[in-house]
Amino acid sequence: MAAVTFATLKTGIDGLDGILGGGIRYPDDSAAFVCLAGGPGTGKTLLALEMVCRAWLDGDDGATYLYYSVEHTPESVQRKLQSDFDWFKRDAEVTVLPREIPGKLVLEARTPRGRARLILTQARPAALQQKSARGTTIDIDWILTEINNYRMAGIVPMVCVDNVGLLLTDLEYFEKRTALLETRRQLLEHRIHGIFVMEDANPRDLRLPSAEEFSTDLMLHLTFREEAHDFKARAMEILKARHQYYYRGIHHFSIAGRGITRDVYLGARNERGPGIHVYPSVAAQLSIARDQAGFQVPRRGNEPIDLGHPDLNGAFLQGTGPGSVSSTALLAEPGTRGTFLALRFLAAGLRRGERVLLVSTREDRDAIRKICQREPVLREQCLQPDGLFHPDFRVVYLHPEFISPGKFLWDLVRLCDGGHGGTVDRPVTRFAFDNLYRLQDRFPLITEQKFLVAALLDLLRYRSVTPLLVDMVPPGSARTRGEFDPSPYLIGFDNVLQLFVAEGEHGTRPCFKILKSIGNDYVTDAVPIDWRRQ
Repeated sequence: MAAVTFATLKTGIDGLDGILGGGIRYPDDSAAFVCLAGGPGTGKTLLALEMVCRAWLDGDDGATYLYYSVEHTPESVQRKLQSDFDWFKRDAEVTVLPREIPGKLVLEARTPRGRARLILTQARPAALQQKSARGTTIDIDWILTEINNYRMAGIVPMVCVDNVGLLLTDLEYFEKRTALLETRRQLLEHRIHGIFVMEDANPRDLRLPSAEEFSTDLMLHLTFREEAHDFKARAMEILKARHQYYYRGIHHFSIAGRGITRDVYLGARNERGPGIHVYPSVAAQLSIARDQAGFQVPRRGNEPIDLGHPDLNGAFLQGTGPGSVSSTALLAEPGTRGTFLALRFLAAGLRRGERVLLVSTREDRDAIRKICQREPVLREQCLQPDGLFHPDFRVVYLHPEFISPGKFLWDLVRLCDGGHGGTVDRPVTRFAFDNLYRLQDRFPLITEQKFLVAALLDLLRYRSVTPLLVDMVPPGSARTRGEFDPSPYLIGFDNVLQLFVAEGEHGTRPCFKILKSIGNDYVTDAVPIDWRRQ
């Protein structure tokens, strides 16, 4: 008996293929059958449309894709896809062919692969208004017959039926179940990928079978989740994926319209293009990174790196010091220049020809530019002669946003990978974050900051990025500690340095102390620091 082998249908939707472990898996002698369920307004129709459109715009020459909608006219669907989403920025020339049949619109896409067609049909279930014999109106039987007609004329790779429940209103429960199962059987028999969109039903409502009852291979559930401050966030969960491993849990997503392509800040309007964007949960992102790396964690460098300031470098003894990929926490008391040292850390990378990234919650881009202009040690490395930032020095200012922890990390990691669709895709090797202090004040949906920071450090290490994170600590904590507990930093970071202002006979002076550094020899006493020393 031959072993069952599998194929993968990629959706092309940002983040969705990630939580599906690469795409929708199905037996290669069959097809994928997907159910999208959820309440009104959750984005089911748009998700189905995008899945069909991306497949069509990447389709083979002569292929025909079918989309049936009960609620939307073909013209409204076509206008929405073109004007609001610009065909999801795909490289295709789309033409609307002359109408031949009422309620039906044929779109033809010319791509490097050839010509493929998407046929939009409005299914009007006349049984909602008058009694009719089955098969004489656009119902499931009518759709199955039409699919077979198209199939005999050419290749039909995918069919989508939006709000299938309204096409079954004239049937009894067991008739509905039989119709759904027969539809699935015929599509899979002819190797046609199927997508059904269904409204959530009350659990006590036995008039419509659930998606599980007609043996769907993949079931995605879309909903709104009540978050902090009465904010409702879009969320998605994989309830079932028959043939594959998938990343469980609640994953947030957003819908971006035409022209929403940002790579200059992290936030709700920062997307890599129009359409649906899925942000795996923090736990899922960690699992994805580990699975992709085969649990092979990049090693820390053996040679010490330049921390950007000679006093910091000199506090390490015997030729030791933090290596590449090792993480550093810089704990800054009020009156110390944590931002300046973070910039010097990045400038040291620029001197070596590295690409670096500064993410700031404290100073915007203009303030960072002024700091670099004022300090000669920064100006030469961080700025161009015209005063603009060096091409390899990226500065991102975080505006207050209602975004999920998953999106927060997803955007940061994408920025380290090279951006959200910019022309430069060179990855970042040094990363500085200024400032971690009370992130939840700027991002109210972030409730587990300690875990978020730990996850960020792991994700950066899997990408061989060397991070330095600045956090504010209470004044005087270096002397008395008081309520300040450094243990989370000592546990989570490879190197922990604390900046403070020391009282002396001749007034105050800035100092730092190394609290921890894995595998290195260092001065254990407080060390004075001259900010501008080169």
